[in-house]
Amino acid sequence: MIREKVPFPKALGYICTHVCELKCKRGEVNEAMAIRGIKRYATDHDTGSVWKGKGKQLQDTGKKVCVVGGGPAGLTAAYYLRKQGHAVTVKEALPTVGGMMAYGIPSYRLPREIIAEEAEVIARQGVQIEVNEKVEKPLELLQEYDAVLMAIGGHKGVRLPMEGNGLDGVILNADFLRNASMGKETGIGRKIIVLGGGNVAFDCARTAKRLGAQEIHLACLEAREAMTADDEEIQQAQEEGIIVHPAQTFERITGKEHVTGVDFMNVKSFAFDENRRAVIEKEEGSEHHIDADTVIFAVGQRPDITEEAGLELGRGNTIAVKDTDRQKESSVQGIFGAGDAIYGTKSVIMAIESGREAASEIDRYLGGDGDISEILAPVGDAEPYIGQCPGFGYLEKKQTQVDEPGKRADNFNLYDHGISDGDICAEAGRCLQCDLRLKIAGPSLWGDFAENKEA
Repeated sequence: MIREKVPFPKALGYICTHVCELKCKRGEVNEAMAIRGIKRYATDHDTGSVWKGKGKQLQDTGKKVCVVGGGPAGLTAAYYLRKQGHAVTVKEALPTVGGMMAYGIPSYRLPREIIAEEAEVIARQGVQIEVNEKVEKPLELLQEYDAVLMAIGGHKGVRLPMEGNGLDGVILNADFLRNASMGKETGIGRKIIVLGGGNVAFDCARTAKRLGAQEIHLACLEAREAMTADDEEIQQAQEEGIIVHPAQTFERITGKEHVTGVDFMNVKSFAFDENRRAVIEKEEGSEHHIDADTVIFAVGQRPDITEEAGLELGRGNTIAVKDTDRQKESSVQGIFGAGDAIYGTKSVIMAIESGREAASEIDRYLGGDGDISEILAPVGDAEPYIGQCPGFGYLEKKQTQVDEPGKRADNFNLYDHGISDGDICAEAGRCLQCDLRLKIAGPSLWGDFAENKEA
């Protein structure tokens, strides 16, 4: 059932932001269900016997599609377009596919063999994948293909316009994580300051720790409760010795030729105005300095594309489309966009959703019906069960098995081993079965409480 909607079910079990758990009704009792953990367990134990060789595969249409970018959005679109019968070629600029899953998310969170395994499923569907193929002029692809999808992701880091931003020792997040992933020289020193408060910033800090940095600080504008990184990411980073400084302004990066540190001030209040410009109130007399020999900007990424590509660009260097949700055609007929390339840095699950939407739209553009749905799991109804479970409301959420900081912080081995075999059924048993009401028909009359019945 999971694979019916996403071609990366296993990867999502490891790195999905699991915002669905915020809506879980069990959270109103005590703690939400470990939805991501349960899905990870299911995919970790998946042999493929249920779904392999099944699902939709329409006859070839004779139409050709080029997908530029082999990240989650591009590969998702390629997967479903191929199932619709179109010939699909993916052109990836880097040596392997996966996009930011492979070059932005560290391997201690998402092992590379998982990405390779799921990309192989897509390739076996008949998608042709070409790596080390950077496309500079997408309009020329229309001479060979009937449609083009630009899913180039956000591989270019953002350098804040502040004093000292060009000194030696100043690094951009995307460059740093990509070089670390590829085993290349990263250029970091011993004392690091990461500027930013999202998950990518913590990926940078924790990667620097694993590369041998001795002292690592992370500073951001947001207060602790407003930081965009996952709580577990923040907690685990602090356990590994990362020093977190919330509610800080970045005044200047100091140094003459090479970085010597960063000057900060405390933030009293911080918000965005209607034009998404930061409105910051600083605390008077709070100036302070932190020494460092490396500064990593981790305040966002943007697509690596210029106007020379021949496409209209929008805010944050994104590819302008008619509507990021419903109409993904660009300023050039036949060229579409998806994922971070059209709306900026989001999440893997949002990129997959965008890829599905793009596949449906391109299929309609090529003469199809746009219906990319398929059924892989056997159809059947579970037996409804209402019974008593003593202490049901107090059943605590089962946690994943995580290595101690001393065991994990100096290497890139996977450290979160998921929910144990002994706990997984207990965790699944905490479910409130919210769908049960759809299985049980109510009586035609409710006794004394029937509608219009007199007292």
